[in-house]
Amino acid sequence: MIFSAHLSMLFRELPYLERPAAAAAAGFAVVETWWPGADLVEAWAEQVDRHSLGVQLLNCDGGEIEAGERGFLNVPERHEESLAAFRAAAAAAGRCGAPYVNVLVGRDTGRVPRKEQLRVAASALAACAEGARGCDVRIVIEPINDRDVPGYLVPTPEAALELIELAGSDEVLLLYDAYHAARMGADPCEDVATWLPFVGHVHYADCPGRGAPGTGEVDFRRLVRALEAGGYEGVVGLEFDPGPSTPEALAAVPW
Repeated sequence: MIFSAHLSMLFRELPYLERPAAAAAAGFAVVETWWPGADLVEAWAEQVDRHSLGVQLLNCDGGEIEAGERGFLNVPERHEESLAAFRAAAAAAGRCGAPYVNVLVGRDTGRVPRKEQLRVAASALAACAEGARGCDVRIVIEPINDRDVPGYLVPTPEAALELIELAGSDEVLLLYDAYHAARMGADPCEDVATWLPFVGHVHYADCPGRGAPGTGEVDFRRLVRALEAGGYEGVVGLEFDPGPSTPEALAAVPW
C-alpha cells in the first residue's frame, strides 16, 4: 500500500512551503494538499519538484474554509466561479502530474430544496468533468460528515454517489474518507468494501478526534487489510491531525 502525506494536515508545525521537504525527509514519495491558493500554488509545485515527490491529489478551491464554506457547486450564481476554480486546480494538477482533483460540493443554502441544489451541483460537476477529459485528470467527490459540517450536501457515500450519478460522467469517482464515514456511524473497515468499485482515492484519520492511528476506534491495520482484500491499488492519503509533532505521530503509526 502506498501512503500519501496530506500536507494541509501533516507537518503543520512548519510553514506550508517547507512541508514537501519534511515529507520527503520522512520517507514519503507521494503528497497531496488542499488548494494552496493562487499565490502559492506555483511555489508549492516547485518545492514538490525539488524534492522529487509525486502528487496524488489537489483540492479545488472550496471558498472561505475558515468562514465555513465547503465548496459552492450548488450555488447557481457561482457557476462560472466553480468552473474557473476547477480549471485552476486541473492546471495545477497537470503541472504536478496529479491524477485527481477533489471538488467540494457545498453546504445547504436553505434557499431551495436539497434536490434542486443537487441538480445545480450536478450540472456544474458535469461541466467540470467535461473539462477534465482534456486535462488528463479525474474528479473525486468526498462525502463530508454533517456532524462536523452541518448541512453538507453529500455527507455519506450514498449521497455522493447520488450526485455522481446525476452528473453522468465516468470522469467522476468517489473519495472514501474513513474519518467522515465513521463520524456518520459506519465501520469503515467493514463499509469500505461496498464502495471500492466507485473509489478513486482513500483518506484515513482516526475517529473520533481526526487524530493519528490509535487515538480513536478506526483500526488502521484493519482498514489497510480491508482495502487490500478488496483489490484497491490506489493511494491512501494520511489526512489526520498529528498533534504538535508530525514525526512523533508518524513514528507511532503501525505500518
